[in-house]
Amino acid sequence: MEEKELTIRDIIYRDMDTLISAKLQNNGNISMDDLIDISSYLAASLFRTRWQQKGELSQEEVNVVLGNIGDFCHEHFGEYFSQNDFDKIVKISQLLLQKPTFDDESKEYFENILKS
Repeated sequence: MEEKELTIRDIIYRDMDTLISAKLQNNGNISMDDLIDISSYLAASLFRTRWQQKGELSQEEVNVVLGNIGDFCHEHFGEYFSQNDFDKIVKISQLLLQKPTFDDESKEYFENILKS
């Protein structure tokens, strides 16, 4: 059977599921701040990977990543997830990318969540 290539949506949904599940296992709950942090780090790391692969990142690619993360959060957290929360993800993901230490910090951030 041929393995189909994952779409960006598949990757985002898989990674969000994995990170949220790990976070829930670690401490039994997830706050809106946790969700915003996880979403922001994931968005920024996807932007970074794309930049490393292509040497550029289009506004359309940014919109696709953020749109899918927003969809995931809305589908899974419903009325608890607001436009204000989404705006925070957009802002924080951009701020994270501006840090020269982002690669190391994001690796450490994800490892801390995934180790149980």
